[in-house]
Amino acid sequence: MTPVVLTTRPVEDAERDCSYLNAQGVLALSSPMLEIKDCPFTLPPLDTIDAVVLTSRHAAARLEGAGLQDLPCFCVGKTTANAAGDAGLNLIHTGPGDGKGLARLIAQHPHTSLIWPSAVDTGFDIGAALEPEGIKTHRVSVYEAAPVASFSPQSLEVLKSGNVRVVLAHSGRAGEHFTRMIKKEGLGHLLKTMTMIAISARAAGLCGTDWHSIIVVEQPRRRAMLDAAVAALNRVHPPSEKR
Repeated sequence: MTPVVLTTRPVEDAERDCSYLNAQGVLALSSPMLEIKDCPFTLPPLDTIDAVVLTSRHAAARLEGAGLQDLPCFCVGKTTANAAGDAGLNLIHTGPGDGKGLARLIAQHPHTSLIWPSAVDTGFDIGAALEPEGIKTHRVSVYEAAPVASFSPQSLEVLKSGNVRVVLAHSGRAGEHFTRMIKKEGLGHLLKTMTMIAISARAAGLCGTDWHSIIVVEQPRRRAMLDAAVAALNRVHPPSEKR
């Protein structure tokens, strides 16, 4: 039996994670719990804002041609910054990879009115984090991460095999939906054989308590999540025992 790491991120993100894990000698499977969908949106008058803040590469990808290229743009991390550059934004400041660090970066600059293109639902509220600094944030929802209706046939087959040992929840909504879906399939008893790697304590709380174990990463970053998955798998199934 070969143990499997399952990632619940949207499809493009999940495929990147699987490529990284496969390179580490880990068998990984993409099983997206959320599907990225565009939202119609209208930006506020650009003369009322003096900078852009981005906490998601999916939001950044939807800003091409939006007229924001001359505004400073604060991005949560490198992946989002790259997406912002691809969308034509020029004056990019890259944060350390987490929301709190991004808020500290923004507070070091003299901006008072920001636009925040975001998902309909977000795990971290950058607007609330900046409010004590006297910085006003105009939030505009530009996409939705909608729950999928069912597991893919491949995901369901692997889950039924009992080989999934680690599940990655980069968001509470994805982890919560995975828990709900696996119980709906009558496979809830398998949670006791799986370790959940959660990006935050909030996300872990949404995933329920039926798991074999839940690990919350110290830094809410993609690399930390993936490395925690490899470490968790190797603790239970050392490399010499893998088949």
